[in-house]
Amino acid sequence: MEKLNSQERIFEIIRQLCDNHVSGLTNKELAVCLKTSEANICRDIALFKSNDWIVQGSGSRWRLSPTFGGIAGRVMRSYQEAKLRLTEEEARYAAEMQ
Repeated sequence: MEKLNSQERIFEIIRQLCDNHVSGLTNKELAVCLKTSEANICRDIALFKSNDWIVQGSGSRWRLSPTFGGIAGRVMRSYQEAKLRLTEEEARYAAEMQ
């Protein structure tokens, strides 16, 4: 892995935490995975914490939070709402055709 900039590290941290959700990862483990300093990871973790995207479990191991997981649920609700709107529009169109 080549050296990542700060924005790329954020995405890679998310990938690593997804892949290791059950066990979680420590700052040191994240630093090794991303080939960066623990100081960089500490700054990144602070950003995640300020947005409630991670939680700390036992042994100082980080996991993605339910708030982060809820993002996917919000996307799915948006699709469901879009489908409902389309169905309603289709019904109105069909009714006016008759």
